[in-house]
Amino acid sequence: MLGTELPEWRSRNRFTQDTLRMALGVKSRQTIITWEKSTEPLPRLVELALMTLERFPEERKVTTLATVHRTPIPASF
Repeated sequence: MLGTELPEWRSRNRFTQDTLRMALGVKSRQTIITWEKSTEPLPRLVELALMTLERFPEERKVTTLATVHRTPIPASF
């Protein structure tokens, strides 16, 4: 998936930039914004995480406590 396809994915899966940030354990919303502006493919780990969020609805429930124990995904590898 290209970064420019991420806003459509978010819309289809009912994520805001902030809820996606929390679900992925990313510290900064700017990371999501940077990915969305990129015409490059998203990092493979991010793609796999997005696929997981689509397939397992229970992972969509995000609380600030849930992100404390997750390892953030870096903006670039």
